[in-house]
Formats: sequence, C-alpha cells, structure tokens
Amino acid sequence: MSLDSRIKAFAQLSDCINENNEELQSVVVQACLKNPWFNKENVWKALLAIKQQFLDESLLKAWLSHYDSNQFTGGKNVGLVLAGNIPLVGFHDVLSVLLTGHNALIKYSEKDKVLTSYLIEQLIKKSPEFESRIKSVERLKSFDALIATGNNTTGAHFEKYFSHVPNIIRKNRHAVGVIFKDDSVASLKPIGEDVFAYFGLGCRNISKLYIEDGFKLDTFFEAIYDYNHVINHNKYKNNYDYSNALFLLNQVSFLSNNFLLLKCDEEISSRIATLHYSYFNKASDVEKELMVKKDQIQCVLSNKTLDNQRTFKLGSAQQPGLMDYADNVDTVSFLNKL
Repeated sequence: MSLDSRIKAFAQLSDCINENNEELQSVVVQACLKNPWFNKENVWKALLAIKQQFLDESLLKAWLSHYDSNQFTGGKNVGLVLAGNIPLVGFHDVLSVLLTGHNALIKYSEKDKVLTSYLIEQLIKKSPEFESRIKSVERLKSFDALIATGNNTTGAHFEKYFSHVPNIIRKNRHAVGVIFKDDSVASLKPIGEDVFAYFGLGCRNISKLYIEDGFKLDTFFEAIYDYNHVINHNKYKNNYDYSNALFLLNQVSFLSNNFLLLKCDEEISSRIATLHYSYFNKASDVEKELMVKKDQIQCVLSNKTLDNQRTFKLGSAQQPGLMDYADNVDTVSFLNKL
C-alpha cells in the first residue's frame, strides 16, 4: 500500500465526520453513555478538530513532506496504549503509525473505545488493505515498539516493563497560561476554551496561570464568565464542591466565581475545577520558570510571545496541528527509525 494511498484513505475518512451522519450520531450517544465525562458538545468538538486538522489531504501531505518518504516502509508491530481522558485523544498516534507503514496493535482505553474503534472501522471500509495492519488487543505481546500514554504512575510501570523495546512513554503534563497586566476582558475571552474544553481533563488544558504584577483577577473572571454552564455537569460540580470543601476545611486561601476555584500555588498540576496561579514581575522571570518546569508543561498559551518558548495563541490549546507532537517528541521520526 503506497504512501499516497494511505494518505487518501485517511482524507476520505473525513467524509464520515458529518453532523448529519445518523450512524455517527448514534456512536456519539454511545460514547457519552460509556464515559460520563463525555458530552455531545465535547465529542463533536473533538471530531471536528480531527476532521479539520488531521484529515485534510493537503495538510497530511505538507506534514509528511518534512520527512524522507523513502523511510515510510514500516512493517514493524507498534503497540499503542491509548489514553481516554478526552475524546479521540489517541487518534494522532494511530494515524502516525499507519501512515509510516507500520502495523498498529491497539490497547484501547475503555473510556474512549467507542469513538476510536468506530473511526478505524470506517477507515477499513474505505480501504480494506488496512484490516491486516490494525489489531485490537487486550494485552500487548509480540511488538517491536511501544507508544503509551498515561499518568506518572502508569508511566513508571511502562518504563519498568517495556524498557527492552524502543518506546515513547508519556506521563502527566499540562498547559499553562501567561497573562500580562495589559490583557483586557476582550483579549482574554478565548482563554475560557483553554481552561474549560473537555472540562479541563486534557493535557493541553490550562491548569496554571502565570500573572504579571498589576493584573486584576476580576478581569480574568469576567473573561471566562460565559463558561459558567460547566457547573451544571454532575461530575464537574462534584469535583468543584469537593475541592471547595477541602480548601475550607484546611483553611486554604482561594478565590471562586462559583464555577472555578483559583488557588495561589507554584505547582503546575491542579485539581479538576481548580486553577493554580502565581505572579511574576518581568517576562524574563516567567521565561526562566517555564524552562525549569518544561518537563511538566505540554504547551504555553498567551497573547504575547515569549523568548525561547513556543507560545500558542489563547483559545487554540485544543486545536493542535499534525506537527504539534505530545511532549514535543516527534512521533514520526521515532517511527521512521524502527
């Protein structure tokens, strides 16, 4: 199967992602029933992002043009341990393995099996040659390489048991936002998407704010007000209530707007429904901090660029392109070296 044929097959898959597709509508409902954190709005957000960013033929060709196409011969069995924290979070790994000519041995997360397996079924219908190249497994064995996504605990487990094969093992990471004192309500409006999309469960969701001295937090609260509906989601509200009670019980100082908690804390990782924040005096201070904690950070979002740091525009966290590799590890280069 030629590289061009593989690209065309994935490009044709985008035809399935249509809000008028009754079969897909049913699959979306099943996915939401399977995982209470999924709702129709977020599932369609993920599906449409994949259609626009990952399945456009011209974008796929441009992406792979950065590599030597003679290396896309593949043939290795690559184990994929997919996460399930947000809808279709492992799709890029599946795409990368198959386009580089390898075979995908997929261990699905039960939290996101419905959506990913549906797209793979549709891919095989459009291009039956893929059927022998994709296998769903409950336990990985007889594989030549591994790409596994989990948390710090599972990551340590993967490192211990799979060190004998080439691997990419991903652990906990989060996005951070950098706010400057001249940021206005209007300029900060997009940050709500970076904080609340998928209820903040993604590794590209902002969990920590770095705020320039002189900025008024009321401006931030006003900018995110349109996302107050998240508190109507049962699981989100349970987490909000729990953290709120925990902070009160432990006499922890915090701020709240009744749907998000803000806690002054140096840690990058924060609880669901909670953001950490800290202040900085000069841009160079926060730039140094980000370099020190780079292994905990998935991406940085701000309305201004920062030195020695790739910065994404506010509102774009959950719209990664094909070259925006998780943990900044080039998956295609890794696969081409097998």
